[in-house]
Amino acid sequence: MRRPRWSLRRARNLVGTKFLLVAGLVGFVVVCWLGELVAGLHRPVHLGPALAALMAGIPAILWLGFFYLMDRHEPEPKQLVVGVCVLGALIAAPLASFVIAHAVPQVPIEQANLSWHSLDRIIYAVLIAGLAQEMCKYAVVRYTVYMSREFDEPMDGIVYMMACGTGFAAWVTYHRLSGQGHEVRLSTGAAQAVVTTLAHASFAGALGYVMGRAKFSRRSAPIRGALLMGGLLGAAVLNGQFKIVDYWIQQRGFAQHPWRGVGYAALCATAVFAVIWFASQRLLRASPFKEPPR
Repeated sequence: MRRPRWSLRRARNLVGTKFLLVAGLVGFVVVCWLGELVAGLHRPVHLGPALAALMAGIPAILWLGFFYLMDRHEPEPKQLVVGVCVLGALIAAPLASFVIAHAVPQVPIEQANLSWHSLDRIIYAVLIAGLAQEMCKYAVVRYTVYMSREFDEPMDGIVYMMACGTGFAAWVTYHRLSGQGHEVRLSTGAAQAVVTTLAHASFAGALGYVMGRAKFSRRSAPIRGALLMGGLLGAAVLNGQFKIVDYWIQQRGFAQHPWRGVGYAALCATAVFAVIWFASQRLLRASPFKEPPR
């Protein structure tokens, strides 16, 4: 009877830790908002490189902890999860930016003043930007930990890909702040960092679900390859629609009301994450490391 009691206690601890991590994310935004009120900041403030990195890093660390705890039956080695996250920031994100910049530069599209739902903008968002970003995340996991003995169940695909997406988002957030000359409103900048991290991790998690299922499938190699291609295109579509929503927000004038833009982006990111969450519960119920009922 000891093991079930220990398992129940561990489950409660996991739930409590997840709650604290989510509370930390909310608290991060609230602290930045209160800081604006106390300091009387009514305009964007200048952030140096260190503070910009801090604003990008705090949500990434908290979300990474949350995603790590999703695999409750057999948690992955922390050093591998952190390593994949670092590779997402230092390899996947810069490589994706290089590919996008040399494939179809975005400047001509912006100068054309296309509507948010134009075919050119949709193609660019999905097949250029979205596909390049998700392919680079996939490459980092596929050619590192995917071949490791630690990748031993389908759930690991979600964990490692979401870790990669978390690092990717930290790089994106930092360079977004840098692209604004480090001028940002603290509250909305913090909220955007939280939402962007959840979004990129969730897009990667959708592909990770397919990667995990494909690796342990008994189907033929061509079918597994087709599944992976479908997962990659699906992740690119999710990524692209997030960018299209961002374009729509800008064209509707929500840039003058940044919290509305954050709200719309948060709804999109949360919806994708909810699907990943339910998919992960299905994988956990079928996990070979699940404790048998007593």
